[in-house]
Amino acid sequence: MVVCDPHIILFSEKNISWSDKAADIAWPRWFRKAVLDAAKQLAGAERWIRDHPDRIYLDHACQHPFPLPLPPPERRKIHRVVVAGGAAKACVARFNGGTGSFAIDPEITGNQHIDPAGQPFVIGDVQPEGDFIHVLDEASLDVVMHEMDTITDFVEYLEKRAKFLRSGNLALAHGEEDLIAYYATRINADGDHDFTAPHGGAWSSEDRLVIDGDAYPSFVNDPQYAARAEANKPSYFWDFLIENFTKHMMGGTSIVLPGFEYKLTNSELAVRHMALANRFERRNFGKACIGALEIGQKKETFFRAMIGAEGSKGAETGFFFLTLKYLDWMEKKGGYEHYRLARTAYLQIYAQALLMKHPYLDRVIGVAMEPPNQGRGASEDCVYAAQHDWTDEQRARNQADCDRIGIMQHLKTRTPQESEFPKVTRPPMHDLGYPGYGNRKERRAAAALRRGRR
Repeated sequence: MVVCDPHIILFSEKNISWSDKAADIAWPRWFRKAVLDAAKQLAGAERWIRDHPDRIYLDHACQHPFPLPLPPPERRKIHRVVVAGGAAKACVARFNGGTGSFAIDPEITGNQHIDPAGQPFVIGDVQPEGDFIHVLDEASLDVVMHEMDTITDFVEYLEKRAKFLRSGNLALAHGEEDLIAYYATRINADGDHDFTAPHGGAWSSEDRLVIDGDAYPSFVNDPQYAARAEANKPSYFWDFLIENFTKHMMGGTSIVLPGFEYKLTNSELAVRHMALANRFERRNFGKACIGALEIGQKKETFFRAMIGAEGSKGAETGFFFLTLKYLDWMEKKGGYEHYRLARTAYLQIYAQALLMKHPYLDRVIGVAMEPPNQGRGASEDCVYAAQHDWTDEQRARNQADCDRIGIMQHLKTRTPQESEFPKVTRPPMHDLGYPGYGNRKERRAAAALRRGRR
């Protein structure tokens, strides 16, 4: 179970061995165990969530309750995913090659999947009268999780996939990866990826699309695919922040400074809204943070706001990034703990000022770090603040705080103008030595060099 309010994703994984029988006999047997039994398990899990939300545990012995509240029923969005393993090699043998990913034919429904006269290795709509169940195999799971590697990208794909497969406009997709390629290279009127009609207009009831097996190889071999991967490198800095805050939050190792009350709920809210950024948004946020760290090496304090224009998509949540140097004289003024106290106070002052300045914001999340290359350890702090009716006294106090520390005098915000798929490959950005830069392998290498100070 994956929970990121308002989403709950339920996975049921079955790895069922393929028998040595003929495909028309082996397929129905495998499908019953790997797919239909998993679908029943998903239904049971969903009932449990509905009937016993206070009896969900992290361990088999039921000693460690799930630590966060589930999204309330009126806001809850449940996504159901069957991961059916064990048939990939047989699928490759059947079609004399390929990845082992099943073909997709939405006209095959329910028990037609187990009809001996049916089509082995082809998936349609498992539960046509109920909520949609997505079926992935071991080959397609890796592709989907690689291409849709944020919670928002993943659930938006699932939602639009379900709608498209039930629209009547898909005749056949040769594999899940080809469906992904079609989706990833098309944008709807709202600027989001979608299964739009190939001719650019609206789908008609007569339209029947066939997505052939060359779609995904053509997609990944296009130079713009490599350009996007290069452009996305700064986005992994945002991933690093999410992972680091989550690790300490769930591990109970978050530092609570004197005079501050720690609330897991607020920490979860901050990390949740950071996680809800899709990969393209994370690219922009990561670049903003990396740029702030670079500038912060030359300034004692540097602040950068990442706020959308009023009325734009996602503009109800604002982010900002703050760098504050830890200088030698601070060692005599209370040391590193005093520095962290001051930095957290800065975060709160900035958060309140942004909410007052931009009343259309529902919330802001702020992150603070030391600039790199100071010859010291490093740490990260995070703050979550929600919009509310500010009293005149609160406004006056915040203004006095801003004046006292000299901030918010000339605040500028900017909206990045960049394509998800750059037309030319950009040169690699300067690596500041933080483990959030680059892909997972690069981050691990950087983490080995980092000497954290928590």
